[in-house]
Amino acid sequence: MIKLISMLSVVMLVSASCNKNEVTPTDELNNATQIKNTRANFEKLSGKWIFKEYLKDKTVPANSEATIEFSKGESSDILIVNGRSFVNLYSTSFTYNEAQSSIQIAAPIGMTKMAGTPEQMKAERDFHSNLQNVKKFAVEGNTLKLYVGEPATEVMFFNQ
Repeated sequence: MIKLISMLSVVMLVSASCNKNEVTPTDELNNATQIKNTRANFEKLSGKWIFKEYLKDKTVPANSEATIEFSKGESSDILIVNGRSFVNLYSTSFTYNEAQSSIQIAAPIGMTKMAGTPEQMKAERDFHSNLQNVKKFAVEGNTLKLYVGEPATEVMFFNQ
């Protein structure tokens, strides 16, 4: 009986600790207000990232890929951005605003003009719209989170 009670106690303790680590979408969006993007973090963006999902329920087309690749620009406050947005290739640049600890698109998004399925084209429009409104980011290991809006209303997740 004592072994059974001990075992149940351990199971309940493990179960309770797992639930505490679960981050809700609201928590994730609220976390964006605490992010302080430093110049060192800005430099961590370099490289190619593959889009995985949105925080909120947005359809991502099957058998399509979106990417974002950052490379150094002419100054330490600019990153050149290139990638694929499900159908088309795109390019733009992000600037770093040290005073506001934020980033933003510095140039209109240029892209090729290929056509895809209606689902792919909608996903591409959503992807570009969100990119144009990115204000904060976080790099956690090999995961990049781009926070859309101020305050954040969406998060775009990428893996390296």
